[in-house]
Amino acid sequence: MDDRKVCFIMCVNNEELAERCKKNLWQLKIPEGFTVDIQIVTGASGLAAGYDGAMRQSDAKYKVYLHQDVHILHHHFIADIVRLFSDYPALGILGTVGAKALPSSVTWWDAEQKYGKVIDSHTGMLKPLEFLQPTGDYESVEALDGLLLATQYDLPWRQDWFDGWHFYDASQCQEFIASGYEVGIPRQHLPWCLHDCGFVNTANGFAEARQVFMESYGYGKSLGKHQFHRLGGGCNIHPTCDLFGTRGISLGDGVKLQSDCWMMLPYDNYSGDPRIIIGTGSDIGRRCNLSAVNRIAIGSQVIISPNVHISDHNLAYQNPDLPIRKQGVDSWSHTVTIGSGSWIGMNTVIAGQVSIGKGCVIGAGSVVVSGTVIPDYCVAAGTPARVIKQYDPITRRWRKTGVSSDEEDVLPAEDPSPPLLLSICIPTYNREQELDICLNSIYSQNARLQDFEVIVSDNASPDGTQELVRKYQSRYSNLRYFRNERNEGADYNFLKCAGYAHGEFIKLHGDDDYWLPGSLEALCSITEQNRDCSLIFLDILRNSGQIDRAAGISNYVQHVSIYSTFMSGIIMRRKEFEQIPTPDLFFHSNLNQVYLEFSILNITPDYCVYRRKLLSSSGKITGGYSFAQTFINSYLNILNYFLDKGLEASALAAEKKHIAYTFLLWWYNYMLERHLEQLKPGDFEEIFTAAYRDEAYFGDLQARVKMIQAKHGLV
Repeated sequence: MDDRKVCFIMCVNNEELAERCKKNLWQLKIPEGFTVDIQIVTGASGLAAGYDGAMRQSDAKYKVYLHQDVHILHHHFIADIVRLFSDYPALGILGTVGAKALPSSVTWWDAEQKYGKVIDSHTGMLKPLEFLQPTGDYESVEALDGLLLATQYDLPWRQDWFDGWHFYDASQCQEFIASGYEVGIPRQHLPWCLHDCGFVNTANGFAEARQVFMESYGYGKSLGKHQFHRLGGGCNIHPTCDLFGTRGISLGDGVKLQSDCWMMLPYDNYSGDPRIIIGTGSDIGRRCNLSAVNRIAIGSQVIISPNVHISDHNLAYQNPDLPIRKQGVDSWSHTVTIGSGSWIGMNTVIAGQVSIGKGCVIGAGSVVVSGTVIPDYCVAAGTPARVIKQYDPITRRWRKTGVSSDEEDVLPAEDPSPPLLLSICIPTYNREQELDICLNSIYSQNARLQDFEVIVSDNASPDGTQELVRKYQSRYSNLRYFRNERNEGADYNFLKCAGYAHGEFIKLHGDDDYWLPGSLEALCSITEQNRDCSLIFLDILRNSGQIDRAAGISNYVQHVSIYSTFMSGIIMRRKEFEQIPTPDLFFHSNLNQVYLEFSILNITPDYCVYRRKLLSSSGKITGGYSFAQTFINSYLNILNYFLDKGLEASALAAEKKHIAYTFLLWWYNYMLERHLEQLKPGDFEEIFTAAYRDEAYFGDLQARVKMIQAKHGLV
């Protein structure tokens, strides 16, 4: 991936318009050291398909998807989007106009809160459209107009859902949000773009695409008696929650509402836009109260501790001749915003017009009164709450506020060469493109370079892997590269790569697994906090932020199960890794890493499981091995090896049954459904039968296998 290259991508059905657009693009100011490419896509079945194909062909880090009738008026457009993306690694995608939150119609222009500027002709006449202006460098929003979309990360476009010309843009915004990125609209003094679109055509598949979008992303979805504005996938709402006015409540993917939460629109004044918005992965604690007459907006991955009260209003009390209960509220226009990644302590009260930034901590028992503005990355506490600490991005330290630096707590002088915390070990073979994305995702993080090193062990790749890594080495001093003289096999390369590590902890990492923004910094923090553990496992399937600590192989198998096979989830303490007497015992099993995990726990049993989606993946299934041989025979052989070495027989028996029903049968059906011949599904029945024929539940398993085969016409 070339991080000094910008690619403009257009789907074209009008050569004259496209030619004008190209001439306009070549007139933009190109920053020194940058190159620009323009990709023209013709004959695409839809915008999602056209954009996705062009995206995969370009090696530019920065991509700008624009309509053929768009002219960029801002001469320094390229420099400004690169600056924004560089300054804000979590900012995944930018547009010029869009909606803070999608309304019930899921069309951004119907929203109450719209941001941005553009000159367009949707009324039949070119004229400026000016909505709300971001107060900072950009405003985080939920949806953008697809006239221009700029990205710094590549995510697949949902061409499987949107095969036409509508809702591909709103869909891509949702995909970025679900992957942990922000969607933004920059502050524009003058409109950056002119969009000569003419009257909007909603006759060519608009209604159908709208319905697909609503169903795919949970808009208007019901749960029991409650219909929500939006109910994202994987939400966990405790049955004791008391909810009122849910048509005006929007929950992102994986939101958790714990027991006895109370959430309401007291006047049930839903008008199409949501009044309570809770972002992806946020956790609302027990007995929390949320009440909105205008808007409460809680970002992604926010922790709200138990007994917290949040409202965008207070009761009016000014008229002494009326009971307070009859005087209504003091404001219908206040908004409470809580930025992504924040933590609100137990028994806190937040009421009125309140803005809390990203990554903030509000101390337990605090009262955040109306009119309070807390910037990003602050600690605030008290009654009323005030900022007591703020993060300094230059020194990378939290500093007390209101005192000079020489009055701060005296800290010991930093070791000029502190011990290296983490070695990220990436074995690779012949996957130059995936490795490029992987390395780019690492070096786009905010983590300090002195905290980690990156080691690439190249298994004699015939492609351009060596040249690619050398390019990164010229910019990053903590990247080390080793190349085998010949292809030694995957297991050998994994082990050899780990053997090069200098860090206190070794993180094995697949070259096709990519870091989400802020993930490496979070992992370094979790590793620092759990240095007494010999093993840390990343459960990226559950995005709760929960940390489970325990000891012993049996507990580990129960906590992690067969996902211990996920190489990129493994962080081993080097001290124990180097004590394993025969680290190559299960070479050629494709699962030697599982043997390493169990061996480390046999030396020092304490471990930690961190449940957070820190990584995304290329999604490619390369195969070249037998799924059944690997995940049945190899995995069970390793479990059996540790039966007298810390693994209890009951734990093994439970795991064997568990993976049969929850993992193996699912994958057998998936392999047949997707025709994944590279995983050799033809081996499955024989190997599965041999492994399970003596189990009491084998008859049921066998019947399920036959049902799957019948579904795919194999019996």
